[in-house]
Amino acid sequence: PTTEATTRVRAATPRVDPDTSGPISDPGVDQGTTRVRPSSSATGSSRALDRSEKAERARRADRDSETGNRASHIDETLTRLTAAHAGLSLPARDGEEEPEPKVVARRRPRITVSRVLAGVAALLVFATTSVGWGTKGWLESSIRNAAALDPESSSVVDAEAQQGDQNVLIVASDGDTAATAAAGAAPGAVPEATGGGADTVTVAHIPAGGGPLAVLSIPNNLEINRPPCERWDAGSASYLDETERAEARTHLLSALDVGGPRCVTRVVQQLTGLAITKYVGVDLDSLGAMADAVGGANVCVTRPVVDGVLGPVVPDAGTATLEGVRAADFARAADVQGDPSSDSGRIERQQQLLASVLTKAVAGAGLLDVSRLAALRPALGKAVVTDGAGIDEVLALATSLHKLDAEGVQFAVAPTASDPNSPGRSVLRDTDAAQLFTALREDTPLPEQARDPDAASTGPSPADVKVSVLNASDKSGLATQVGETLGSLGFSVGDVGNADQPTPQTVIRFSPDQAAAAALLASTVPSATSVPDPGTSGELQLVLGRSFDDVVRAPAEPVALQADGPAVTAATATCP
Repeated sequence: PTTEATTRVRAATPRVDPDTSGPISDPGVDQGTTRVRPSSSATGSSRALDRSEKAERARRADRDSETGNRASHIDETLTRLTAAHAGLSLPARDGEEEPEPKVVARRRPRITVSRVLAGVAALLVFATTSVGWGTKGWLESSIRNAAALDPESSSVVDAEAQQGDQNVLIVASDGDTAATAAAGAAPGAVPEATGGGADTVTVAHIPAGGGPLAVLSIPNNLEINRPPCERWDAGSASYLDETERAEARTHLLSALDVGGPRCVTRVVQQLTGLAITKYVGVDLDSLGAMADAVGGANVCVTRPVVDGVLGPVVPDAGTATLEGVRAADFARAADVQGDPSSDSGRIERQQQLLASVLTKAVAGAGLLDVSRLAALRPALGKAVVTDGAGIDEVLALATSLHKLDAEGVQFAVAPTASDPNSPGRSVLRDTDAAQLFTALREDTPLPEQARDPDAASTGPSPADVKVSVLNASDKSGLATQVGETLGSLGFSVGDVGNADQPTPQTVIRFSPDQAAAAALLASTVPSATSVPDPGTSGELQLVLGRSFDDVVRAPAEPVALQADGPAVTAATATCP
């Protein structure tokens, strides 16, 4: 075959020019193959572009390689950290020395039982406190508002000097008055007897600068001049749109019964010049229901509480738990053997009972006993009215007043004349009363006679004792003879005559309120036996029987009333 007939074409794998990246023609290739050679300027530009692209590709390759190495290193590091945390060791990477093995302490979770318990305790305390505050507020909301205060009264003496002092008026009242009114008594009519109305009227004076608590007792039958007062409705604890006219020379009971807390507050401010800052009213009838609601009131007495009208209330000295009628009688008892002539015994018993009930209700876990509080709430709402005093303040006052002879407490009685006036009302001794009230307002020492609650209870003098003399013996004229002798010794002698029939015994008959007078007469006539007789009133009766030994002697000194009944032992003579 001839070579001319064969066309040589090198097209299988063209060679590439490294500078231009394009195919080149083989010089040995037949010219039948067309070759195109670019111009010199185009060729230069193309080559520069190719070099730039090459450099960019190289940089990208290096960057990708570096990124890959970094990612790989991070992955390996995380792997090693995980292994170290788990307590494992991994071999070193190629080209690295094997690191020294390190002992890694494995952290165990701490046992936090104490912390858990502390947290639970804190949560319980918070929950208990929250519940306690809530139930106390709910209980306190049952107490009615007395709206009693009159701070701008012109009766307040030197109001600026009294700034900061606390004067709490505490009035304990007997519900018998309400019962009398319900039975049909005329509006505003108040019995002269002390069986209803205000039972005790007390002012607790707390000085602004500190100092002892001074407690002033005002007799509930004190003669006053009552100012005009809005009529008080005790059932709804509200004031009516009616005004009761002023009344001169009436008794303190009428201020509470007619005009309620606001009227009695005005009267006390008129009498004393003190600025009354808080009012607490207590209904004695409802204390029994309060005691029942808390499972009984715990009281402690240093001597038996035996009342001349109510009988044995607490028959033995020491501690006792009182409920219902006995609790109410404990607060109401006004003729207790061994009580001083002042109201201090009654005030102490009333406040002790109130303090016991409130302590069981609001102290400790008492606020968590919702069923007990639910039973107490209506009784508390009926028993207590206040103005400016919350349940904590009522409890604090009751606790302070349940022992008037305690250290830091001064007890004083508004001084009155030894003989009441004809309607049986007590009359202030103006000069002595003014000294006492001034000392209270100015926070100076109280007069000695007012500070001693037993000063007036050392016993009556013969002039204070009125006695009638009857002859029940076989001796004629004996009553006249003994009557003259008693008169010469200072006794006030009334009727003198013969008894209806002879008797073997010589006796002194007396009403319970004249026990001290009977003791004085018995010391004068030693052969006589004293016999209580509730049917008599205000006057002793000496009946001279066959046992009379003709001895009548002058008493060396006034004789104080001594308590009868069981002796107080050392184990029960002291109460906390």
